[in-house]
Amino acid sequence: MRLKLITLSLTISALALSLNVSAQDSEGSEIRSLMESVAAFIQAGDLEPLGDIYATGKGVHIIEGAGVNHGWEDYRDHHLRPEIEAFSNIEYRYFAIEPQVRGDLAYTSFRYELAADTEQGPIAVEGRGTAILERMDGKWRIVHSHTSGRPKKSAAKPH
Repeated sequence: MRLKLITLSLTISALALSLNVSAQDSEGSEIRSLMESVAAFIQAGDLEPLGDIYATGKGVHIIEGAGVNHGWEDYRDHHLRPEIEAFSNIEYRYFAIEPQVRGDLAYTSFRYELAADTEQGPIAVEGRGTAILERMDGKWRIVHSHTSGRPKKSAAKPH
């Protein structure tokens, strides 16, 4: 009888662990897809959907290199929009996205590549980033991000 109870207890523990891992995998996939869509919207110059991905308010910080924008609207109006308007033939992607979910908070590291034409000539940048997300009303929203990049060794556009 005791062996049956131990076996049952171990089976229940294993099932609970596998359900937790499955939920983590599902939420990780959701966050990975969300981050990929951020890069796709930026590449397309479509900033409106990003307003539903970034949380609102001045407590949201978007850091690029040593610069910081306070809130989605500040980032959109004073950094992202002018940058996109200065670029043509933009290719931008996030990859190697590694989400970690902790309840209603998540964080992810990622890599990115940017290639574009400017009035001064082509640019090609590679970099790394971190994003912190919070589940708000059942939806993941970015509450903090930090990216840092450097010129790629070759000016070839990403694949």
